[in-house]
Amino acid sequence: MKKSAPVLEWGSTHPQKKEPCIFHRWCIGFTLGLGLLAGPPTSARTQAWVLALDGRGAMVGDLRPDEFQVKVEGKPRPLLQVKTPAQTADAAQSWVLVFEPIRDTNARATAFVAAADFLTKVPEGDRVFIVARGKDSLEALLPGLSLRRGAWAEALAKVPELLPEALVGMPKETLQGLGFQASFTDASDGAAGQEALTALLARFKTGAPGWAKGTIDQRGINVLDRLNLSSRGFVTGVLATITRESKALASIFELVAPIPGQKHLVVFSRCEADDMCHPFVKRATGQKFARERGDEGGPAETAELALRDMTIRQADLKARAVAAGITLYSVAGPGQNVLGHIGTIAPATGGIGFPLTAGTEAQFGQGIQVFGSRYLVQWSEDSAPAAPALLDLTTTRKGVKLIVQAVR
Repeated sequence: MKKSAPVLEWGSTHPQKKEPCIFHRWCIGFTLGLGLLAGPPTSARTQAWVLALDGRGAMVGDLRPDEFQVKVEGKPRPLLQVKTPAQTADAAQSWVLVFEPIRDTNARATAFVAAADFLTKVPEGDRVFIVARGKDSLEALLPGLSLRRGAWAEALAKVPELLPEALVGMPKETLQGLGFQASFTDASDGAAGQEALTALLARFKTGAPGWAKGTIDQRGINVLDRLNLSSRGFVTGVLATITRESKALASIFELVAPIPGQKHLVVFSRCEADDMCHPFVKRATGQKFARERGDEGGPAETAELALRDMTIRQADLKARAVAAGITLYSVAGPGQNVLGHIGTIAPATGGIGFPLTAGTEAQFGQGIQVFGSRYLVQWSEDSAPAAPALLDLTTTRKGVKLIVQAVR
């Protein structure tokens, strides 16, 4: 019997049955001979990893080269090569999990369970690197990309105690902790490592109240209350901290960039950086305010400052991720249309933003079955790309949606 393609059900909150074995990547569709032109390897700027879904959210694995169209800055570009998910399935992939501050005990528990469940489903042969915000900076909890599932479990087990609820301290602008060794290698620990992950997931799911640390969010306090837009000085300080934190995150992009193959970076967060990107901030720019001599401006002007600075930060992160060949994902915002700092830009890198809400742990873990099952599409340009440019990669097949980066 033919195995059907997994379906990415964005609204589903029903977990799948857990298998006691290590997962293997889905091989979707037919293996087609899709090499079009022989040539030297292309850079991250002239290739894209493309996820194709049908109307039900199931993967489409049999698109032909002549069903792809590539335009850069509106100009059609000739294809060099198209590889199907079946052809790229055996190649090892890299997964970087980054934990930024998360407030609210329940949100923290959801994030940690989602991460643990996700790691139990990482396909055999893929490597993982885990980073968490410590007292004042992002800290590496592993020395590099690792095959050892037991080491993943040990690193993730430290996060609930380590992770603060806010962007406290003065962040370093580079990765701290164990750093990142691009040449680091280790050996898989097989079934024993998988058992360690499964045990950690069970421990998280059955933990006593408060196991995820943090405090419960007070009801009735909205984003604008937290940001205190009436105080320009306060908001300016928060924005400065977010800038330094964003630079630290971008430093991870640069460290991981030389690693070959598909590279995925997932950010779990619920902090000031996400608040600054909330739609309420943009709405606040329209608030009326009576000026007085000597004041620093009102909420509307402060909101405009926040909106401008966050737009700059996001544009920079998006460009750096794409240049490094990294697909961003996020588990952050409080709803489908409020996806936080990284969730807002994730689609432009070919990734997806998930809300950090009840049920996300099942939905996100389910998603790994499709995240890495992508086409590799490569094209040629007249000269070596030197700067980011708008990318429009589409398919002529009706009923198929492509999830792909918006810039190259």
